[in-house]
Amino acid sequence: MRVRFLSGCLGLLAWMGTQAVCAAPTLYAVNPFGNAGDAPGTFGLYALHPADGSVMASHTITVPSRTIIGANGLTMDPGTHVAYAIVRAQGVSGRLLVTLDLSTGVGTEVGNLGDNFSSIAFRADGQLLGVTGDGATVPETLYTIDKATATTALAVPLGNGADGEVIAYNPLTDELHHFSGNGTAIHERFPATAPYTPITPVSTGSREVFGAVWDPSQNRFYVTDIASELRTMAVDGTQGPLLGVMVNDLRGLILQLDQTLAFTPTPTAVAGMAPVGLVATAGPSTQPVVFSTPSASTICTVSGSQVTYVGPGTCTLVAEQAGDASYAAAPAVSVDVLVTAAPPASVSAQPVPTLGTWALGSLAGLLGVFGLRRQRTGA
Repeated sequence: MRVRFLSGCLGLLAWMGTQAVCAAPTLYAVNPFGNAGDAPGTFGLYALHPADGSVMASHTITVPSRTIIGANGLTMDPGTHVAYAIVRAQGVSGRLLVTLDLSTGVGTEVGNLGDNFSSIAFRADGQLLGVTGDGATVPETLYTIDKATATTALAVPLGNGADGEVIAYNPLTDELHHFSGNGTAIHERFPATAPYTPITPVSTGSREVFGAVWDPSQNRFYVTDIASELRTMAVDGTQGPLLGVMVNDLRGLILQLDQTLAFTPTPTAVAGMAPVGLVATAGPSTQPVVFSTPSASTICTVSGSQVTYVGPGTCTLVAEQAGDASYAAAPAVSVDVLVTAAPPASVSAQPVPTLGTWALGSLAGLLGVFGLRRQRTGA
């Protein structure tokens, strides 16, 4: 049996009788201060290593018919796994909502948010929420946002702080965490659904938070701040140790953790045997494992999680698992199964005809008659 990995990754996580591959954990962030892409800290979009904030990849953000000069909000839809960003476009009043390809930096404009929004976050049901910055016409205010049109609707005024406004969603408690201010930085939390009250103070600090995102593997937030530092933060506001200093004061975070996918079907099979169920050890994302085969249908076919071995040859089986808002897609695992021909059907031995009791009796009688006649003739 041969196992092939259809996508690259940073390392092999397991080899314990099953084969597993991994994707690199990645923290995505945007740059509010530039998008030129001519120096390490001037790209619009960054892929960072969450262990230390080091740059794994960087891209200039491009949107058709727009010149993007910076971005200050970034989040991912938990249902569609599409990334959304708040960008600043040259000569445009207000901020634009765009969908963003995290692998290329290519954006698609959704619409104008109508004010200077500073941060966005999705809650679990896919509703997008955003908060306006202190430089907005209506500052420090939470809105719901139509992710298809960028139309906004008032949710609740927030206040409580000066420079900067950042929101982040905590799926464990279905709450939004709100970070605001510098010098005296406010951290508070409140329900993520209407009426969005009461607001509960959490903690205060001295540095303005620029971005925050929940890490389900640690039950903590990753946060970036005005000093370009990357740390983790507990729900009570307790900060972890410094992880690293980033290339710029990056904002709006998306975290995608690695996940493994282990898949080891039986190494050999016989053509014509009953369909076989395929089983894989999935990663922690909410997405199912999908099985397929690129092999010719004369060898094997796959329907759902069942494989049917049709004829002799090499059957290539593929297991894949998509990512979600917290976990990257697991690289596909490809396994070759040797399918042998079914043995020829055995020919049943034909029974040797035998004489029944009646036939034996008749034969004995006939022989007796012939014997009697012979005796008489001989007399």
